[in-house]
Amino acid sequence: MTHRWLSTDPPGPARRSRDPSAGGLGEPPAARSGHQPASAWPDLPAALDLRSHDVDVWRVHLDHPAWPLEQIAGLLSPDEQERASTFAFARDRQRFQVSRGVVRLLLAGYVDVAPDAITFRYGPNGKPEFAVETSGDPRASGHPRVEFNASRSRGLALCAFARGRRVGVDLEALRRLPEAEGVADRCFSRRERSELAALSHGDLEGAVLRGWTRKEAYAKAVGDGLTRPLDGIEVSVSPTEPPALRAIHGDPLTARRWSLVTLSPDAGYVAALVVEGHDYELTCRAGQPTTPPLRCP
Repeated sequence: MTHRWLSTDPPGPARRSRDPSAGGLGEPPAARSGHQPASAWPDLPAALDLRSHDVDVWRVHLDHPAWPLEQIAGLLSPDEQERASTFAFARDRQRFQVSRGVVRLLLAGYVDVAPDAITFRYGPNGKPEFAVETSGDPRASGHPRVEFNASRSRGLALCAFARGRRVGVDLEALRRLPEAEGVADRCFSRRERSELAALSHGDLEGAVLRGWTRKEAYAKAVGDGLTRPLDGIEVSVSPTEPPALRAIHGDPLTARRWSLVTLSPDAGYVAALVVEGHDYELTCRAGQPTTPPLRCP
């Protein structure tokens, strides 16, 4: 099954693919610093529809020159601004600010509140959730909560949104991974390691990165982060095998309650999306008007 990344320019109805059930090479150019006029904002819709069976994934180029960096930074909460200040390099700081700001802008479109009024609460392992205030989100009373997750790597970010079902997304830039065997020993199950051992070293690096994104996407969906060993999240790793979530700590029934989708958001990146359930429609969207739509298997 393939998915096409839909640009928001020109606007139009999204094409959806039914039931997507389971089946770094170089740095992008640096962001332009300084204030940009409001009219230069990339064409993110002001209002977004998210039905109970919808899952939306947004691809965001963090170095897009149209981002108004001062305005984006002004949307962030004090704790987000404090975290941004810890980055030693301006490019890394700007990428963090844009990624967090875009999450706020998109959430604002889905729940109909001002982006700078959105507050987050954090689970025991640090997973952020949208905290609905009693005076906010006029649609919250009759609709399940909007769930979201985001991931960024180098100059790209992915943001996933669903209503009433948990989602997790993980993104990695393709790169040389000389420590691939060590990562496999620490984070992959015996069965996974056996399959990886049959691959050439060139194939091994890509397979480890793909497997890592699949494991991380599930861990982020359930809110575990890195608090549980990743070797307990068993996924398919062979390039010739369809993507699959096989078992969770030895339990295949738990794994079957989730669906796994591999994403190819841009050249030089791999990503995975994990969604609670199977009865949903997936839409992949591109967050900048100049970004060409890509096919996303």
